[in-house]
Amino acid sequence: MSRVLRAAIAVALAATCVACEAEQRAPLPPALAAELATVVVDAFETDRAAATALLPPYHGPLVCVAEPFGVDPVTATAAADVTTIYTALLCSVREEGVPFAEALGVSSTVAVHRTNPVTVEVPGDGAANQPDRERIFPEDLHERTFEGFRDPPAAQRELATRFAEQSQSQSR
Repeated sequence: MSRVLRAAIAVALAATCVACEAEQRAPLPPALAAELATVVVDAFETDRAAATALLPPYHGPLVCVAEPFGVDPVTATAAADVTTIYTALLCSVREEGVPFAEALGVSSTVAVHRTNPVTVEVPGDGAANQPDRERIFPEDLHERTFEGFRDPPAAQRELATRFAEQSQSQSR
């Protein structure tokens, strides 16, 4: 093989690797992830349509925690630039007299579209789950959607704390 051909192949392979790396999402900066988590939690706790996408419409108010793991556009560096948030979500239904340990809860990965009003997409159960994940989430996030929270016990503790705080403020 000639030197020129080997050099051309090396350049082509290097360009392919650079293109592959460009397609991978960088982890969200912690401050941006925290700000977007607040947006997600607010959507599910205050918007009945968002909450109903997660649970049937006859449930009580939700208390949630979120852990965003991706955004669109991928180049967004500020919350104001984000149009879609891909996130792990953990919620409990807050009802009078029902303690946290007995409250109905749900965990999922969801897409929150920052439209007016906010719209959400939640993968279905059973046979619909995999096709929904493939439709809702960008291909480079498919595997991440199965991971949920990076630290599930910490998410559960955070939810229990928020549940207690909101239950106390409701009883006042």
